[in-house]
Amino acid sequence: MVVLKRLVLSMLLSSVLWSACSAYASAEGAVPRANVAGISIYPYEKGVDAEFYIRYGDSGQESIGKDFVGLFINGSIIKNANVVTENNRTLLPVRIVAEHLGAQIKWDSKAQKVTIADGGQTVELFMHSTHAKVNGKKVEMTVAPKIIHRSTYVPARFVAEALRAKVDYFNGKDLSQPHMVPRLPHVMISRYPSNAKILSKEAAIDKAKKEFVTAYESKFGPLVPLAANEKPGREDDKAILRDVITHLKVESENDRYYVIPVMYDFWVDKYTGDVYTFYNGLTMSINKFDPYAENALSFPG
Repeated sequence: MVVLKRLVLSMLLSSVLWSACSAYASAEGAVPRANVAGISIYPYEKGVDAEFYIRYGDSGQESIGKDFVGLFINGSIIKNANVVTENNRTLLPVRIVAEHLGAQIKWDSKAQKVTIADGGQTVELFMHSTHAKVNGKKVEMTVAPKIIHRSTYVPARFVAEALRAKVDYFNGKDLSQPHMVPRLPHVMISRYPSNAKILSKEAAIDKAKKEFVTAYESKFGPLVPLAANEKPGREDDKAILRDVITHLKVESENDRYYVIPVMYDFWVDKYTGDVYTFYNGLTMSINKFDPYAENALSFPG
């Protein structure tokens, strides 16, 4: 009887440990939802007398000046990142980048050293020195770390690549450069779990189409696809929408989002399947698409 009890207990413990490991692996591969819903951006424009700003989904607001550079990490906008540009180099607060990528950071005031621990990667930065270490190996930086706004700043490319992340810079004008939104200079940094599940383009289109059909049928009733030779009239809104829903396609990608252009852009998150709308008017806005909203199928113009 004692042996049987021990056997049962051993099996239960094994089951619990396996479940815990499975949950941990699942959590490791999970990508958190982005924070872009509800954002409005009125980007700086030379010669225009106005108050330029980013208004966040939580109603917080940040002013935008002519030297403003935004920061996106893993498809989320970083509030009050205070990106600095000096001598045509973009500097980032190392703590913000490290923590948003899940790394641990430690400051040694005596040695004037920042240490970043990121899985098997260790990065050491020495204040006012262009010599750094990555896993004990000396590397040269283009600019020495410095204290700005009470934070340690380093070149954007160095800190991102030292943490094995992808980094891109958009100047706000050249749309051939990778970018999250137009008209706003920004840095994009991304690093996703290697075991994260990614929606295919086809699955993203199906996801968007399902939301469109829900929106259409909530307003007009059952959707009947256009016949192969049927062309929608210019004044027939229902037929135009049926045509749009039939011919959805991914035209581009911006970081974690597939971009599906309609009258304005729809973004489908590759990791969560969330669908957003992006409107590029005087003010740029990003919102979670709600197929049941009264104005879900109302397009400008």
